Amino acid sequence: MTDYENEETQGFKVSDKRRFSAEGTSDQPQGPEKQQEAPKDEPRKKERGPKAPVEFSTLITSLAQTAVFQLGLVRSPEMKEPIEPDLVGASQTIDLISLLESKTRGNLTDQEKKLIDDTLFQLRMAFVELSK
Repeated sequence: MTDYENEETQGFKVSDKRRFSAEGTSDQPQGPEKQQEAPKDEPRKKERGPKAPVEFSTLITSLAQTAVFQLGLVRSPEMKEPIEPDLVGASQTIDLISLLESKTRGNLTDQEKKLIDDTLFQLRMAFVELSK
């Protein structure tokens, strides 16, 4: 008889390593107590304040920053050499902002409309300049 056939006839064994009291409730700490059991050398997540509300303008600004980076117009002080522009990626990001503009047309505040129009204009002009 092979090992496989032997396993089929014997079945398998499940060992539950959780601890329960006589009432059926878990003996393991829950909530903040469980966090205290973590090893001391394990880094903990930093506590952060309340999150800022996510708004349409935040999305547009984030996408615009991505496009500016893809165009190679911004670099961090640690970088010694200029970034090679990713014109295909920048074009796709600009097209994505344009898609959002067309899909949200009529549902934007005046301020949001101005932001998206100005952003698209500036990104398109930078793209044309770099494409020459």
